[in-house]
Amino acid sequence: MRRLREALWAFRVYLYVTPGPLLARRALAIFPEPVRALGERCPFYRYDARSGGGYWPDRNEVYLAAGVETYEGTRQVVLSARHEMFHFVAHNDERYRSDDDAHWPALWGALEASRSELEAFPRYRDWIRRSFLAQGDHANPAELFADIPTNFPDPREIPSALRGYFAPLLEGSAGGPDTVARRAPGDLGAFHALIG
Repeated sequence: MRRLREALWAFRVYLYVTPGPLLARRALAIFPEPVRALGERCPFYRYDARSGGGYWPDRNEVYLAAGVETYEGTRQVVLSARHEMFHFVAHNDERYRSDDDAHWPALWGALEASRSELEAFPRYRDWIRRSFLAQGDHANPAELFADIPTNFPDPREIPSALRGYFAPLLEGSAGGPDTVARRAPGDLGAFHALIG
């Protein structure tokens, strides 16, 4: 595979086998039906780049590089698509849209309430400290919102306040931003101190 990928890259060839709509369905297949139904509405496009992608809120569209599938593999393309889809969910699910619009005060509150439980969730704790915070400026509340369901779709792997915050998305149960204490959002340094 390495040699094949190098040959493809030498000619700037991008191969993908999963068109956008199918990839969006696969990315959200493990989540409750309302999340899947919301995702069905998302315009999802593949484009000819080696890596990257994103959610454009002004157009309410997701783009993902064809090269994610070509050069990183099929497992990663589903995870990358899932991450971008959860940006779409944050913008289009009214429970989470209001938190997003207000700079995530409920997410900040859930994270603050989770601090005392970090040692009971070592995979989550280590991921925050070693993987998420290593992204620097990209490690912000909007990215964390999309990263948690991407990396922790099983709510038993995250602290209880976060489990409550994400419950409608992960389990289809009651919960969400209105069920957790809020905290005034701060700057990026304050966010990193809160979660680190």
